[in-house]
Amino acid sequence: MTGPAPVAAATNDSPTPFHHPGVLVNRAQLDFVKGKVAAGLQPWKSAFEAAKSSDLGALAYTPHPRDTCECGPFSKPDIGCKDEQHDSEAAYTQALLWYYSGNKDYAENAIKIMNAWSSTLTGGHKNANGPVQAAWCGEQWPRAAEIIRYTYSGWSSNDVARFKNMLTTQYVPSIINGSCENGNKELSMSEALINIGVFNDDHATFDAGVKMWRGRAASYIYLSTDGATPVKPANCDMAIWGNKGITTPLVDGLLQESVRDSGHANLALSAMVNAAETARQQGVDLYAEQAKRIMAALEYQAQFLPPNNTPPPANLAFHTHPTWEIAYNHYHNRLGYNLPKMAAVLPTIRPTEVNHQMAWETLTHAEVGAVGLP
Repeated sequence: MTGPAPVAAATNDSPTPFHHPGVLVNRAQLDFVKGKVAAGLQPWKSAFEAAKSSDLGALAYTPHPRDTCECGPFSKPDIGCKDEQHDSEAAYTQALLWYYSGNKDYAENAIKIMNAWSSTLTGGHKNANGPVQAAWCGEQWPRAAEIIRYTYSGWSSNDVARFKNMLTTQYVPSIINGSCENGNKELSMSEALINIGVFNDDHATFDAGVKMWRGRAASYIYLSTDGATPVKPANCDMAIWGNKGITTPLVDGLLQESVRDSGHANLALSAMVNAAETARQQGVDLYAEQAKRIMAALEYQAQFLPPNNTPPPANLAFHTHPTWEIAYNHYHNRLGYNLPKMAAVLPTIRPTEVNHQMAWETLTHAEVGAVGLP
């Protein structure tokens, strides 16, 4: 990896006022992609068509709100959990399709989904996976809400206020205290708090998310400069590492859950990056604070993926996921770092689709550079 040295992180974690729209994407960025889609250029055009043709982007999409979401281990029980996750993903998808196409039906669909949940959900998130469920959906809802609120005039002020109240009362209490379990949970919580803070114009919640991110990010990706053991998460007695007693030699870029599986590791990495992206949209440069770790994780994983195809170490398996576009755009397109292994992987996985908070990254961040950043 070569390129300019990371700049010092911003010291003001509560810029006033927040920039809107500014959860993961900004207005100029949306306009940039809209122009590429209209011109039929790739990879944006194929990414737009993938979103449009997905069930999440269906014009006939129907939400399935619940008054309580009860989410047990391994989805036992699953009372409203997959419905909530699917609907939050659909709201974000429909919001993007509205902006890129100009078709108001998509905006109205996003509003219908958000209003259905904000008028129904009163019992919060229960059972063992309730907190991470709240985090996964708390990552997505503000993305949709931010686009609709600041680019479409059809969402009433009363509905906006009720939606804000839902985020405050039904999501924040489940995630505000973090988690000492595997880091994918706490990193999703940190992103959700940051996103909710921006949409609700709530600096305290935003700052809590930033603090949580800072307490977990360094402990999730190992660097040899950490020494013989990984950094411990903040406020936790010990760092979880490996999986069920299985470990692997610590090398630069290894993620805390890589030995568990590639999926959970990249849920964590994507949440870490998404949170940094929204913070950067607001003038807080979390990216700079953990630049070496995040880039090391990108290149470490990419070496084992097509077309690089280095044989992985024992006890490790690596797979592609619908992510890495946002991190690559920041470190390569904005800052000029050379990430050759990930550069080779990205064209093979475009257009990326949706898995939890990893959602339509090619459509939102491919080659956008620093467009619209404050």
